[in-house]
Order: sequence, then structure tokens, then C-alpha cells
Amino acid sequence: MEENKSIVFMGTSDFSLKALIALYEAKFPIVGVYTQAPKPAGRSYKIQKSIVHKFAEEKKLPVYCPRSFKSAGEVELFRSLNPDVAVVSSYGLIIPKELLNIPPAGFINIHASLLPRWRGAAPIQSAILAGDQKTGITIMKMDDGVDTGDIISQKSVDISPRTSHGELADQLGDLGAAMILETLNNLDYSIPQSRKQPADGVTYAKKISKNSCRINWNDSAENVLRHIKAFSSIPAAWTEIDDILLKIFNAEIVDKNVDVQCGTINENMIVTCKTGALKLTEIQPSGKNKMSGEDFIRGRKNLIGRIIPDYMEITS
Repeated sequence: MEENKSIVFMGTSDFSLKALIALYEAKFPIVGVYTQAPKPAGRSYKIQKSIVHKFAEEKKLPVYCPRSFKSAGEVELFRSLNPDVAVVSSYGLIIPKELLNIPPAGFINIHASLLPRWRGAAPIQSAILAGDQKTGITIMKMDDGVDTGDIISQKSVDISPRTSHGELADQLGDLGAAMILETLNNLDYSIPQSRKQPADGVTYAKKISKNSCRINWNDSAENVLRHIKAFSSIPAAWTEIDDILLKIFNAEIVDKNVDVQCGTINENMIVTCKTGALKLTEIQPSGKNKMSGEDFIRGRKNLIGRIIPDYMEITS
């Protein structure tokens, strides 16, 4: 990529930060960083800037936090930056067609799946939930659809039954950062070589809600474990008993043949599933710090033998 090419970067999450750091360290000219506006976070609901925002300020990169691009003023501000190309990675705002046409090289997206599988907002979690054995990174030229643009490049990674969201997101973040550098360093070749997405194999990753993270114990231990792994970082899988909300960050399958009712808790914090059972190894009761499941049940012996209430129907 020629030195006089200018970049606008758009991202918000830890995943996207890896790409921004790679661009910065490679000395690409970054004329603007767009990230979501500061919002309440944590137990205190203190207003916090995104991790991308903090890094950009630390490196003295200009930061912009529009809540949307519906106003003409926001469009003109973006135009005034005169970018040659925009790089998008886990940004979180809809980018209108009017903006897509501004950079001469267009918008390039770092998407964490092997498109057209898992278009949408939660591709990493969806791949784990579905039991996919592979996922990867797609570098794509953005259009005005939902992850429907032409594919510039793809690389895959393996998913094992033990893979958690945090581990996979970290691996894919590193891969995406390396791939975007490769793309930008060969931009004049990369874009003309892009290809249409296949018409077959399209799936959509639904937006994550609190209720979609609730555990259904009336399922196999394998599926429940995938559910826990998929949401192991944020916002965490959860269940509830006696008005205690338990976030569950890790577990292990301990038994394939159990006869007691689904959702039954034993003295080792093993919970039965439709088939098999899970030992909850890392949990967090509401208002408490993370702890082992055995430490939790040791102080809540009244819960031994109890059955977690019926699963609430998942809504999107």
C-alpha cells in the first residue's frame, strides 16, 4: 500500500483493537478512529470509553463517536477526513450506503466467520453454539447488505469442544489483524481479485440478548457445555435458583448416564442434563466474585438435591 493512502478505522471491541494496533504499529496513516460512544458499564454503571477509544487517545489519534450516521453533518465530517479506505472491525453501528461510496477503495470489513456462514452480529458465539469444527476470518468489501459483500480473502481455524469464546476471539483477532495488513499492503491487487459470496450455505448469527444466554438444562451435557463456552467472556451463560442468579464461566462433563431429573444439583455442584451431567467449575453468584462451584455449594448446602426451575423460552 502506498504511503499516501489514508485510513479511517471503525471498531469498538477487544477483537477490533488488535487490528487497530497492527495498523498503528505498521505506521499506516490513520486519519480517524470511529468507535461507539462511551456508555455505562460495570456494577457502578460508570460511563466508560471503549478499549479502542482509550488506545486512540493514548496514541493521539483523532476519535469520533457518533450515535448514528443519519445526520448530514456526520456524513460530511467523515467526507472531510478524505480517507482512501475505511477498515471496519466489530464496530456496532450501521454504515449507510452514502458513506460506503466516499473512500475510493471503499470499506473493508474484518468479519469473524467463513462467510456466507454466520453473517450478523455474533458469529463467534454462533459457531461454538452450533458445534462447528471450523471457523475463521473473512476480509470482505462492504456493501449495503448485512455481511453480503465480496470476499477478498479467507483463512480458517479449528474449533475443539473445549474452545471458549475468549480463546477463539483472541485467536481470530490476531488472525484478522494479520490479514488486514496483508490486504492493505496489496490493496491494488486485493480488491480486483475479490469474489462474490456463494449463494449456498448462508446462515445468520442472531443478536445476543440476556435471555439467549440462559441455560436450558433439558438438553444434552454436550450442548449445555457449548452454550457455556460460547458465552464464557461476555455476557456469560447463566441460570437461576432461589432468586440467586449464577453466571457460569466454565464446566466439564462428568457423567454420561444419570437418572435424576434435569437441573438437579448435587453436593459437588454437578447439575444433571437431559443426557449426561456437568460439573460447574467456575461461577459467579450475583453481587459476588467468581468462585469454584464447590466453594459455592459448600456455603449453600440447602441447594443440594434441589432442581433448577424450568427453562424460560429463549427470545431474540
